[in-house]
Amino acid sequence: MKRLLLITCLLLNSAATLAKSNDHVMVVTHRDSSIDSISKSQLRNLFMGNLALPGVTPIALSPGEVARSIFNVRVIGLTESRIQAYWAQMRFSGRQQRPETADTIDELILMIESTTNTIGYLPENATLPDDVKVIYRSSEQ
Repeated sequence: MKRLLLITCLLLNSAATLAKSNDHVMVVTHRDSSIDSISKSQLRNLFMGNLALPGVTPIALSPGEVARSIFNVRVIGLTESRIQAYWAQMRFSGRQQRPETADTIDELILMIESTTNTIGYLPENATLPDDVKVIYRSSEQ
């Protein structure tokens, strides 16, 4: 029983630390994209399948990536488990499609570089190539 209580406290502390930490993400798109900025609410809607930006494809990092956890907490406002439950329900009902997924930060950057109308998020300290521009920073909110 004490072990379960200790594990629970550690998990809650980890989530609280993540939410309060100075870790941030930046949202990027292709340099030639017509999108120069995007709001937090527009991002939330886009990555949760609720906003139809014609021709824009959101790209998420795979579960387990730290930047994904930061994005989920700071921008979406939900934990990974809540987001997974949401997408399971959407898949079951056949309503919205979840964002495409990149397994690594490098893969996400390549996807953004190769397609004009894609949006993805990266750790704020990531090095960006010339073909990618920042359209949102969680540290500015």
